[in-house]
Amino acid sequence: MGPKSSKGITDNMSTMFLSALSVSRFDGKKLLVIMILISVTLTVESQLSMVADFIPEQLASTTGIAAFIGIWVIFTVMQYYILAYVKQNNRNSKARTPMLNLMHRIVTVVQFLLVGIIAMNILQILLTQQYDTVLLYIAMSISYGLWIVTLGLLAKAFFSWYKLKKNLMVLIFAISMIAYVINGFFGLYGQIDELGKRNLVITSVDVAVFPESPSTILTVYQTASAIAYVLTWIATVMLLRPYIEKLGKFKFWTIMGVTMVYYLITFPLFTLGYFTPSENSNAMTNILIFSLSAVFTGILFGVTFLSVARTLKIGTPARNYMIIAAYGFLLFYIAGSALVFQAAYPPYGLISVAFTGFSCYLIFNGLYFSAISVSQDASLRQSIRKSVMEQSKLLDSIGTAEMEREVQKVVLTVAKKASAAMEEKSGIETSMNDSDMKEYLELVINELKSK
Repeated sequence: MGPKSSKGITDNMSTMFLSALSVSRFDGKKLLVIMILISVTLTVESQLSMVADFIPEQLASTTGIAAFIGIWVIFTVMQYYILAYVKQNNRNSKARTPMLNLMHRIVTVVQFLLVGIIAMNILQILLTQQYDTVLLYIAMSISYGLWIVTLGLLAKAFFSWYKLKKNLMVLIFAISMIAYVINGFFGLYGQIDELGKRNLVITSVDVAVFPESPSTILTVYQTASAIAYVLTWIATVMLLRPYIEKLGKFKFWTIMGVTMVYYLITFPLFTLGYFTPSENSNAMTNILIFSLSAVFTGILFGVTFLSVARTLKIGTPARNYMIIAAYGFLLFYIAGSALVFQAAYPPYGLISVAFTGFSCYLIFNGLYFSAISVSQDASLRQSIRKSVMEQSKLLDSIGTAEMEREVQKVVLTVAKKASAAMEEKSGIETSMNDSDMKEYLELVINELKSK
């Protein structure tokens, strides 16, 4: 498992990395390819981290080490692309947020610091066939710290925003962000606590160790995760409500229900010993099956925001922010499922953990401005309803289609002015296009006519 066999791989991948740095422009298809690649890579790495105690010899082999290095290179290159895309979108946006560029610079420094820490870990393995767990402590603290700070800022923004506009969806997202912050805090605390029980230096003959039963800290961590998931699930249903009829109620609720059960059942099964090797010879298979629930959850939440993004004009910052939020949730649930306290050799799970904080930044960047758009939709609907009510004298005697068209013309003019004013003030478009406004207007008119 010596360094000579891995040197050729690292040289080739370094060339890939240098060529990738020359690319600075992006489109939706290129970003999609990047996200698929990093999602698959992190899924493989996080799943290997979950079963590291079953396959220590394979992971410690030359192939296992080479694969870990390859995953690190992909992680490095792909995060460069994603950071550049977010920076480009921030530059194109008119949003008035002085802290946006500063935060982006901080996140960029943090992520490449994590790249360097993992590189040091790889060098230790290649040169000495061992590594110091202090590198794991540092990487976890940095990434989880970024998780806690970014989602804490997002929660604060949501609560301050809710005070101004009593929007239920905003409140749900605000509470869910608090749950995610608690989840991140106890996740860091729990992993540090468990890692403290491992050797300070991990060698190629050491086997990854998982606790046979969850500690109190890990129980709190899982509870906060479940609460955050349920709240996000509720908000997701609210966001997807316009699509329920198109998809079909039975199919929609089946997908949403099965996904929730699949995700929430994992921890209870763990506490019952369902994943304990000594009690169940199929534990490895069980772990892989149920740990994939995080992947499906990320896909579900990601699809939600991509669905909303499709209603916006291609190339607009508002659409791009929705896409960023979608990918942020996808990567957060994939990377967040990884563990590093088991101290595998090499430390599978470390790369996914290093991506967790970054995925939270994507959620912050995308969800904050996506929420502005959603809130503006609510305000715009309220403006349309108010305008229709002001025209109610005409509606009282509505008897011809021409009369109804006149009402629609007046109300839509008011609505478009309100939409333009909202965009001018925040720099973010609403997700409602002209067709959506007309559809909602007809709904309000029909309600009044039925009364």
